Amino acid sequence: MSRSNESKQAIRVQALSKSFGATQALSEVSFTVPYGSIFGFLGPNGAGKTTTIRCLMDFIRPSDGSITIMEQDAHDDSTALKQSIGYLSSDSQLNLNWTAQEHIDFFESIKGRGKNRAKLVERLGLDTRSKVRALSSGNKQKLAIVLCFIGDPQLLIMDEPTRGLDPLLQNVLYDILTGFVDSQKTVFFSSHNLTEVEHICDSVLLIRNGRVVEEKTMDSIRDMKVHIVSATASHGFDIKRLQALPNVQIMPGDKTTVNLKVKGDVNQTLTILLAEHLTDISINHATLEDVFLEQYRS
Repeated sequence: MSRSNESKQAIRVQALSKSFGATQALSEVSFTVPYGSIFGFLGPNGAGKTTTIRCLMDFIRPSDGSITIMEQDAHDDSTALKQSIGYLSSDSQLNLNWTAQEHIDFFESIKGRGKNRAKLVERLGLDTRSKVRALSSGNKQKLAIVLCFIGDPQLLIMDEPTRGLDPLLQNVLYDILTGFVDSQKTVFFSSHNLTEVEHICDSVLLIRNGRVVEEKTMDSIRDMKVHIVSATASHGFDIKRLQALPNVQIMPGDKTTVNLKVKGDVNQTLTILLAEHLTDISINHATLEDVFLEQYRS
């Protein structure tokens, strides 16, 4: 699912570092986000995701490094860039005494009316007449998403955008974002939901303790020669033979079932398993969750 134009970069971050006193929040973080792509940004709480996003938006200044967004400097050209960026915070601050429509009108007075705003409101099923204090958490999130699109941005920076949305509306948002990038616009998508990142993103960056752990395209993750093998035998398995294989990791199972993570050639492992009296076997490619857990294994 590669939609990106590799010759240009919507975001270029080079050696980004940020410290708060003695605390090093980011350390030489570097990555690029091509135009026309959905870029997944993953990491546990405290990894540095929000700090990175705040630096992208010029809400805080880096201690070192550089950020270029759509060929402009994130700090020097911050005011102009904000007209072209739709931003969704993980904790959107809304006026409880305003209706959704009043929020929309206010944002449009600043950024201009979006071409597809009415259609977006309809697709998300947003109630624009009630005051925000009367809205559910899901409807507040719908409003925050609509506000993110006002002014026809070229880039969306979204922090946990599906928070509070039911599965049906999550899929609606995925469709909206997929259509958005089809016209060479770009989405920077921070999420804890590994399944949705795997479903929608073109590439993903994993961050831990303020450092980049891994950056991969989703195609490369799918092409990884890592298999998850689950086999059941009527009399169990010769675990010692499996443990002797250098490319096999044995995961929790029971007396008659063995679960394996196999890196590289799977044939030797299968030869051992097929020598037993198998009653069931399944083989699957590694998912994004498998990659994530492997990288974050303590």
